[in-house]
Amino acid sequence: MAKKNLLGIEFGSSRLKIAEVKGDKVVRFVKEDMPERIIQNGEIIAWDALQEFLGEVFKKNKFTSKNVALVVPDTMTYTRRLSVPLMTEKQLKVNLPYEFHDFIAEGKENYIYDFAVVNVLQDENETDTGLDILAVAVSKELMSNYTELFKRMRLKLTMAAPQCLAFGSLMKHIDPEQAEKDYAILDLGYSATRINIFSEGVFDTTRSIELGCQALARKVAELLGCDEHIAALYLVQNTNNIMNSESIRDVCSDIAVDVMRAVNYYSYEKRDNTLESIYVCGGGAMIPQLLDELRDNVPLQIIPLAEFADEDIDEDTLTSGPGAAGICWNGD
Repeated sequence: MAKKNLLGIEFGSSRLKIAEVKGDKVVRFVKEDMPERIIQNGEIIAWDALQEFLGEVFKKNKFTSKNVALVVPDTMTYTRRLSVPLMTEKQLKVNLPYEFHDFIAEGKENYIYDFAVVNVLQDENETDTGLDILAVAVSKELMSNYTELFKRMRLKLTMAAPQCLAFGSLMKHIDPEQAEKDYAILDLGYSATRINIFSEGVFDTTRSIELGCQALARKVAELLGCDEHIAALYLVQNTNNIMNSESIRDVCSDIAVDVMRAVNYYSYEKRDNTLESIYVCGGGAMIPQLLDELRDNVPLQIIPLAEFADEDIDEDTLTSGPGAAGICWNGD
């Protein structure tokens, strides 16, 4: 259970999501379209404009908490599942930066590193030989900018974690039994699609697919001769039955096939996996035709996260803001 009231905040490329959580309950969920030219390719490029926009959102919504739990975009972090020799916590902190050499060739000192021990590894004689850990690296400058942003708004950044770990915390909250097994969370986002795969309840890897709902919006805009932003609304509303047109179905199929390939590749690499279910969120989870294509192509159960809605967390939060809610239970 969350120990205090928290505001789970996620700055998406196209949408801001805020979940106010008190204990086990999401008491308010707010989502707002992100103004253009604030975030590009997942990176915040206009911090002053972001503060102004965030201030407007807070003025409209009377949040009671001042403590922020922040979802850091996976594109802005490095998250790795590692096996390392047995060592002390002090030794691990010294060695951890070198475990990211494939991603951070220079400037290791410019990053913050954190880790959690998943398991102690043992040999056939049950002698401890190593550690199975989950490690994260994130830019010091980025976290400093976040901290200063919230400070100027008289908020306090109390917790931060990558989106993939926020998803894992959500699953442990809404379905503790499944959260101890192998599973995947499919985020059908606007600019891209991301598959977060968990092994025995612990984050393992993320597969990214360039195609997202934006590809569908662009096709709708082309067919109906309208603006892309208007087309994005038509996707969910299925205006003029546009989602059942052959060209739109083809884009849905392309996304589904890419998801299938990513799942098959993971299964080939991890042959001992017991992956059976994919839990779906994001804007694409509201498009029945896309879910149909996924069920036709992906050899796993396709389950919208919205099916877990109850009195503590509603369908909209589970579909549009699972990370913003999940981050508030991170560490439980």
